[in-house]
Order: sequence, then structure tokens, then C-alpha cells
Amino acid sequence: MKTSTVILDQVVAPVPGGIGRYALNLVRALSARLDGTPSLVGFVPRISTETVRQLEGIFPLLDGIDVSPFPRALLARAWEHGFAVPRSEVTYSPSLFAPLAEHGQHIVTIHDAVPWTHPETMTTHGARWHRAMGERAQRYADIVVVPTDAVASRLSQFLSLENRIRVIGGAPTPDLVVPVDSENRRIALGLPDDYLTFVGTLEPRKGLEQLLSALATIEGLSLAVIGPTGWGGVSVTDLVTRTGIAEHRVHALGRLSDADLASVLSTSRGLVVPSIEEGFGLPVLEAMSLGVPVIHSTAEALREVAGHSALAVDVHGENGTIKLAEALTGLDDETLRRDLASRGKARAAQFSWDASAVRLASVFAELT
Repeated sequence: MKTSTVILDQVVAPVPGGIGRYALNLVRALSARLDGTPSLVGFVPRISTETVRQLEGIFPLLDGIDVSPFPRALLARAWEHGFAVPRSEVTYSPSLFAPLAEHGQHIVTIHDAVPWTHPETMTTHGARWHRAMGERAQRYADIVVVPTDAVASRLSQFLSLENRIRVIGGAPTPDLVVPVDSENRRIALGLPDDYLTFVGTLEPRKGLEQLLSALATIEGLSLAVIGPTGWGGVSVTDLVTRTGIAEHRVHALGRLSDADLASVLSTSRGLVVPSIEEGFGLPVLEAMSLGVPVIHSTAEALREVAGHSALAVDVHGENGTIKLAEALTGLDDETLRRDLASRGKARAAQFSWDASAVRLASVFAELT
């Protein structure tokens, strides 16, 4: 078996988000399937010894972790031009942070087409860098992994990847289990009895402003906002002021542990995902796995992942705010909530990290 290097940057990234969650769970499942065979080595930018030890605990079945002498930002610039790449027969990158070069074989993941379809929702540098790395993938990648057929279709409009695309989606995180002290955790976070949840990195394409605008037209219902600050200057405080919603109704919780996340999600009235665009939408499946009703935008990837087990709303079309408000008030119907919860749990059960790891292992086998 060829020696393979897996890039673990997203697991230790400053804002890991959904991609970090995808990388952690998929690599962990893959390494378990390899049954400890000493052929898969982790690779990270320069990080502390303590963080390396943490990674070794997360991925005990990897045959070690190599640490670059270069920090993340410098390595990103170097890899954009093919410099400072690790020498490996096969590299697997769970994101576009990838050492794509002429030597070796490369599996790279492109999670969405946002840098091409909605560059205005990213920083100028971020959009340019992702497009540049997409072009490197077009040139050097042997196989390009995407999370949904929707992304595969979108990317084909911008990159010539021919028959190199493989679809490997995500699944609910195994660690997302409701703890026995969930009620105490929710109370400690200052949440009321009746609230909705929003989960995602705070950035322009996530549609949080549209959600707050819709909620502002509804009496009483509160919102728990879960996720780290990303880019684009999205501030919950600013959005509250701009949309006119009462400040006490919006609870910005930041990043949460899986135990706290499960506690908050499981007792919420529903999860709302009003994104302009997504590549997969992991929070949709994670909420469904806990029996939580989901309302999402009409982004194609969200439709694909949710199937017919959630409410799809044209949030960003004409009268989008009104339509979203109507969907939110529709959750007052207990029969509807029970139906969505039941269908959602069944849908989430169709996805597993082990199944994704099987598909990824078959991708590796293509390169042997």
C-alpha cells in the first residue's frame, strides 16, 4: 500500500466550522477502517506541541503526525504556487488547503462553489485564493471529492474536472448526544423555554439577517445563534439593531461543545438554515438526528441533503422574509413538528461517517 498523507489543517483551523467537522469525522472513520495499517500520516501547519498531542488523541490510528515548519498563512501562500509541499506518494486534503503539485497523486475536496457563484459573500482575498486553488485542483488533482451532487453540478460550470469527481457527503457527528444534564446546560446559557436555533459560522452567505428580519415580525419567539465569528463583518449586535428585533430575543452563544450544542438543539422548536448557498449543510442532518424540525432555504445542496424531510423556503426570493415568517409561525402546529421530527430522524439515519469512509477508501484504492 502506498504511503498516504492526510492534511489535517481544517481540524486545527482558527474557524473550523463545518469543514473542520467534516474533516475530523471522516478522517477518524477512515483511519479506523484501515485498522491501524501504518500507511496514513497526518500533516499540519506549524502548531504547538500541545495541539499535536491533542491531534494524536483524536486520531490514534494514524501513523504519526508531521508538522510543517511554516505557519498556516505562509503555507497557504506557498501551496498556492506549489512550494513547500510534503513529499508523499498520495495526499488527501479534506479541503482546498492542499499541497497540489506535479509529483505524487492527489485527492482534494472542494466543499462548495461559493468562490465562483457568490464571491461577494467572501473576503476578496479568500475568494481569489479559493478560485486559484480550484484551478490548481483542475490541473493537478487525480480525484476531486465534493459533498453533494449539487456541488458537482455547480463546479462543472467553472472547472474542467471531467470524470474525476466523486461525491462523499457528511453525517451527524457521533459525539452529538444529548447529555443527562441538558436542561441545566440550557438554563446556564440563559435560554428561554421557547426558541429557534441557527447554527453556522457568522458570514454573509448564511442568511442570518433574513432570519432576524422574519423573526422581528413575529411576537415572542427567541433565537439561539450558535457558531463562531467568520468574515464579512457579520455582527449579531449590528444585525439586531438593523432588523429592529428586540435585543432580549436573540442569544448569541458563539461556539459550543457538542454536549451544549445537543442540549440547545434538542429542546429548540426548530433549526433554521436560511443560507444563500451551501455545499452540504451539516447542521441540517445533525438537527434531524436529534428529532428537531428543520426549515431551510432553497439552496440546491440543502434540498438534496434534507430530501423531503424539512420545509424548504425561498428565503432570498421575492417576499422571502414574509415566506420565512410564515414558515416559522407554521411550527406552532404540533402535528407538523412531530411529522418533521419523525421524517428528519429517518432521513438522518441514512447517512453515516462509516459509509462515507467506505467511499473514501475506495477512492484511495483507485490510486493504487
